Amino acid sequence: MRVFFALGVALLCMLLLDNAAAHGGEASDGLSNVQITIPAIVLCVISYFAIPKFLSSDTSRGKNVILAAVVYTGAVHIMLGLDDLVFLLGGIGIIGFGFAPLVLKFAKNNEKIFQLGLAINALIMFIAYFVSNHDLHYLLEDYLGLTTKVSEIVIMTLVVRQMRGN
Repeated sequence: MRVFFALGVALLCMLLLDNAAAHGGEASDGLSNVQITIPAIVLCVISYFAIPKFLSSDTSRGKNVILAAVVYTGAVHIMLGLDDLVFLLGGIGIIGFGFAPLVLKFAKNNEKIFQLGLAINALIMFIAYFVSNHDLHYLLEDYLGLTTKVSEIVIMTLVVRQMRGN
């Protein structure tokens, strides 16, 4: 019951946040990096501990880590995407590919395809970040962007390992 309460509070906090936008580090009237990072980390941690409680037979430790990374990068991109359709689509897409096999029978039956879609979505988000940000000085200071890139690397690495059967 505490997990539901914490998840509800985190989701409510996300819904009450102002809009944010980010492409190439331009000035924004939206949220700061800290205001985006904290709720995303909270959701990530809650999901890591909540998923095994509800889906213990369907998830391995690797899958839990993948889904926690999906929640983190998806939440960040959705919050950034409230004013930017590209971010919003990336965030919704990665969460959709990550969680579809857990909630849809069709996706569960075709889990390898959804895992491939998840890895491709993470790869596109990873590449797009570096294509849209050319300033090396900005990249070194952008901890929000770099942490999402780390989570996308984790997603891609663990999906490839799972698809290989390791």
